[in-house]
Amino acid sequence: MKFKKIPESISSNEWEKQGIGAVVMDMQPNLMDTIHAVNQLTETIILQMKVFNLLQIPICLTEQVPEKLGSTHPDIVHQNTQGICFWKKTFSAFGSDAFSAWIESNKISHLLIAGIETPICIYQTSIDALRMKLQVTILSDCIGARREADGRDARKQLSAFGCTIIPLETLIYSYLRDSSHLHFRDISRLIRERTET
Repeated sequence: MKFKKIPESISSNEWEKQGIGAVVMDMQPNLMDTIHAVNQLTETIILQMKVFNLLQIPICLTEQVPEKLGSTHPDIVHQNTQGICFWKKTFSAFGSDAFSAWIESNKISHLLIAGIETPICIYQTSIDALRMKLQVTILSDCIGARREADGRDARKQLSAFGCTIIPLETLIYSYLRDSSHLHFRDISRLIRERTET
């Protein structure tokens, strides 16, 4: 039996040297209203942001034409302690020059992607990141779509293109590696408080 090579994004113990950064895309109430299981998605993204803040992972938000679609959900904005948010008109975050400059200035080589909507903005941002030779990890429980089938098809195609698609807790514990990590207890507490679904 021939085994696939384990992706570097999961196997490496050099996480902190990989230039990791994260984007949470377009979590605006006017867009969220039609997203499947949106309350669970919002809760999981808030957990993600709390953990990434503890780990000091650079994280930003994007907003799709906020002058028409409004601002990011206030509970998510509250967790945006780094205060970085990019407005965009394109579906891909890379349509924002400011977002691209943020990627470059933070020397991000591995982009973690969350938000909505999977078959549109998540898909196009992931494709553009791959074109820029970035590693891409999509947090499977931190993304949402109006139509579940469309979301599944988009995830399948992105995986075939080379994106890693894993749940938030898998990524967190891969980053921590073991219980000796400085923030293990605080992060474990946050995860235990998570609603079971």
